[in-house]
Amino acid sequence: MVTAHSVPSDSGLRAGGGRAPVGLVAGRGDFPIEMCEAARRAGVPGLAVIGMHGETDPAISGLADSLDWVYVGQLRRSIAALKRRGVEEVIFAGQVRPGRLFKGLRPDWTALRLLCRLKERNAESIFSAIGAEFQRCGLRVLPSTTFMEEALAPTGLLGRVRPGQAVREDIDFGVRIAREIGRLNIGQTVVVKRGTVVAVEAFEGTDKAIRRAGEIAHGGVTVVKVAKPGHDLRFDVPCVGMRTVESLRLAGARALVLHAGRTLLLRRERVLAACDAARIAVIGVEIGE
Repeated sequence: MVTAHSVPSDSGLRAGGGRAPVGLVAGRGDFPIEMCEAARRAGVPGLAVIGMHGETDPAISGLADSLDWVYVGQLRRSIAALKRRGVEEVIFAGQVRPGRLFKGLRPDWTALRLLCRLKERNAESIFSAIGAEFQRCGLRVLPSTTFMEEALAPTGLLGRVRPGQAVREDIDFGVRIAREIGRLNIGQTVVVKRGTVVAVEAFEGTDKAIRRAGEIAHGGVTVVKVAKPGHDLRFDVPCVGMRTVESLRLAGARALVLHAGRTLLLRRERVLAACDAARIAVIGVEIGE
């Protein structure tokens, strides 16, 4: 059921009969699919999905009431499609391949104007500008955690594998470094081993950073993923899913540390079972702002 925490009290989702459909801008991975499933369980009146060619899983069509396809960068077309469907509120779920910023982007004039105004181009600045454009056009952007509260990582040991003393020391070290990296808007993930920073996630994304660290450190790494201080949960919310588990396994990771209450653990049972099988400890840590 949708709770007061899930959706603001003045949201159209709670307005009774004749409610507007919810818009979803769907990127890649499991997140958009799981978001649709959660929204359905919450009883949303309709789902109007924007899918992106080469990114969004076509299987999402089975969960959407309407599905409009756009190319990455077609901002005006996306907004127009949602408005045409009667959407008043929209959620962003799923990433776009980072390299799209440099190759494969098809920006329309709206997107070009937006990008040209940005002095720094990172996830926060780009998504904030996109969100401002959506809101300027009358589309309220909801947190990416809407309907997904149950998927947020809790505090404590999440799987069956317990970290040893050396790993616990790396966890403390990694959390401190990850918070500084986040504060500088560089990335959400750091990989450490024996008090050494092996890899820092930049624009390449979490999975590539983890795999790179595994090659450098020859396994035994601890991966820490956190939201940056003051993270805007409408966009780029930290997520972990089965693709992350495969990267952890290939890197020979010993532990995965998640920011409790700020990181989405997608397909939780499958992820934790796979981590247990690979002898990877999974821990949720509470981190103050």
